[in-house]
Amino acid sequence: MVTWFYFIVFLLALIMAGSFLLQTKNADSMFVLFSILVVVNCLGRYMLASAQTLEMAIWANKFLYVGGCFAPLLILIVLARLCNQRIPRWLIAVLTAYSTLVIGLVMTIGRSGIYYKDVQLGHGNGYNYLIKTYGPLHILYPIMMLVYACIMVFYLVYGIRQRKYVSFRAVLTLSGTCFAVIAMYILERILHSNISFLAVGYLIGIALLIKYYQRLNIYDMSANVMNSIEKMKEYGYLVVDDRKRYINANDYLKELFPEIRDWTVEKEIPESDSYLFREVVQYLLDWEASEKEAKTIQVGEQYFQMEIRELSYREKENVGYLIEFVDRTIEKKYYQTIEDYNVKLEDEVAEKTEHIMHMKDMLILGMADMVESRDQNTGGHIKRTSAVVNVFAEQLKQECERFHFEKGFLKQVEKAAPMHDLGKIAIDDAVLRKPGKYTDAEYAEMKRHPAEGAKIVENILRGVEDESFVQIAKNIALYHHEKWNGKGYPTGLSGTDIPMEARIMALSDVFDALVSKRCYKEAFSYDRAFAIIEESLGEHFDPELGAVFLSCRPQLEALYDNWSDDSAVA
Repeated sequence: MVTWFYFIVFLLALIMAGSFLLQTKNADSMFVLFSILVVVNCLGRYMLASAQTLEMAIWANKFLYVGGCFAPLLILIVLARLCNQRIPRWLIAVLTAYSTLVIGLVMTIGRSGIYYKDVQLGHGNGYNYLIKTYGPLHILYPIMMLVYACIMVFYLVYGIRQRKYVSFRAVLTLSGTCFAVIAMYILERILHSNISFLAVGYLIGIALLIKYYQRLNIYDMSANVMNSIEKMKEYGYLVVDDRKRYINANDYLKELFPEIRDWTVEKEIPESDSYLFREVVQYLLDWEASEKEAKTIQVGEQYFQMEIRELSYREKENVGYLIEFVDRTIEKKYYQTIEDYNVKLEDEVAEKTEHIMHMKDMLILGMADMVESRDQNTGGHIKRTSAVVNVFAEQLKQECERFHFEKGFLKQVEKAAPMHDLGKIAIDDAVLRKPGKYTDAEYAEMKRHPAEGAKIVENILRGVEDESFVQIAKNIALYHHEKWNGKGYPTGLSGTDIPMEARIMALSDVFDALVSKRCYKEAFSYDRAFAIIEESLGEHFDPELGAVFLSCRPQLEALYDNWSDDSAVA
């Protein structure tokens, strides 16, 4: 019966340790080691109870000591962490050396009498045990346990005195378990019992460590945040748990709001009429993840940007909240200072900016006209294509959520559309003005125009502050001849690697080419043009964008029907 008891305890320890290690990625090495030691200790007790020879029993007893010597040290480290403290390295080194010494003495059992003078195999009711006569150095083990007990008492007293600032419940629970294990050991020594319940104590210990593992790491996370930013000036933070109970705050925030010093760890924040509660705590209590806008508060003559962030831990998404306070006083005063100055200059700057942009637009349109005057195939093409892009963009504005872009993006595409063929300025007249099909060499020359266009666009828009618009215009010029299947030019991009603006431009560009008269072909009918585009979805064009483009047919037919250019479909 006793043997089965030890086997069940060992099996439970193995299951608990295995479950912990499998469910916890990158687990702390201390917890991994403690789990292993508990399993080894429980295995040793089972092996001892079922040992058939004295030698097997002695080795099983050595297994027991491995867990019994080092597990208390790991529990001390956990207690220190729960108290937001660190055991001095020198003390850890001394305790480790002492425990290693005891283990070394244990290894002499059966060969020397310095730890056990004599050892024999005893038999009980269906189980085995060791009959031991202690040697002179065995006293080192009880002394070690006494030292561990004293240090645990120190941290327990510390937890009582600092209970507002530490998780006292966790300290008390873990300390109580340790003292219970020590008490069981003393009771066994006094009663000379051959049946040991220490394995159960260690089993409870591993269960408690697994329970507090996540909270320990959350606390450590807060401590790491504090260590890394504590030296930062003009920055405060407040940490609360998932139930919005107070956990921690740095000294800078406590200087701003002294009442935080009276708050208790893991307790609800006390309600008051203070500015802190009205402007900060109430904002936290009402805050939802869907409303992530920062809030500005004023403390004296200082302005702080307050932002709340959800804290996550491994697979668990919301374990608490971090409220950051960043001093924005300098920026606030700076903006206030220049605001009046900006008001005075606003009209003048707006006028000059409008003039500059008008000049750039005129330059772009002038260059577009220059291209069309040289190219016998594209008379009016740039202006018509830009109009097609406008119609297409109006339809796409209803699909912004589906395609994940803003309406402002479409306005930029419309504005950049006239620049898509500016690169043809750099193409030799003999090629650009040639009627009919190109030779391979001539086609290679023509394929240079996207890259040349991107360079021209970059030069024209140099100095424009809106970098996103500049990039969109460059992408349209460079990639509007790429194909969804990767067989386009100049770079052979495929699928969604082709920028969205270039995919929009490609549909508009090809449509105008199909329904317009060229020197080498007549204008295609609307039916044929739209059929060609539909057949090319997934090959030449983005299939989803193409479907939207096809839905624009009524508007596009009306546009071309009213067009005054004779080269377009009548």
